[in-house]
Amino acid sequence: MVRVKVCGLMTERDTGICVDAGVHAVGFVIDYPEPVPWNLSRDEAAMLISKVPPYVCTCVVTGGAPDDVIETALAIRPDLLQLHHRESLGDISRIVKRLRTEGIKVIKALRIRADGLCDFEIENPAEAARTLSETGVLAILVDSFTEAMPGGTGISVDLAAFLTVKESSTLPVILAGGLDPGNVGGAIRAARPFGVDVLTGVEIRPGLKDADKIRRFMREVVKHS
Repeated sequence: MVRVKVCGLMTERDTGICVDAGVHAVGFVIDYPEPVPWNLSRDEAAMLISKVPPYVCTCVVTGGAPDDVIETALAIRPDLLQLHHRESLGDISRIVKRLRTEGIKVIKALRIRADGLCDFEIENPAEAARTLSETGVLAILVDSFTEAMPGGTGISVDLAAFLTVKESSTLPVILAGGLDPGNVGGAIRAARPFGVDVLTGVEIRPGLKDADKIRRFMREVVKHS
């Protein structure tokens, strides 16, 4: 089955809705280096993560300087850490190596601009995917990117770019960007991703999730997996 992560969780209510709906991973944005509506403090995130049952994966979404990222991960100790900013290859390798000793696995978001190139030191999606596959990250998450919003754009990723990354990577590749209950089925049929990641597509407003949309999203994923 295609795995599902719901990101941008900010309340115990919404985290519980995701767990009850059968979501595989719950994502919390913590100490993000740019202003985004979903940013939590470490204490806020630690409280929410403490409520997540052991059969659901916890994921901290962050970015920035390696020392800051490592410090955040060690303070929270999630199952996964998702790098979602402009980390260099050197930064990624350093973070992966340090967190591996603590049993925390790392996902790297490869953000695709409107022109189909990556917001990354390697702009070519195929080359970026091949190189990231050698850094020790667990998986690559392909997301859309605009200068106005570093994540949670609500904009769909170019399918050709996603497929290029998937074909070029030896790692699992996760699809994000503009997914919602109405389009996730078609996206799964077209892209056959390892997993899907949803944020704005299951929200009432930033920071408040819609329980019905989450349940509908899960039903569509199950139907089309």
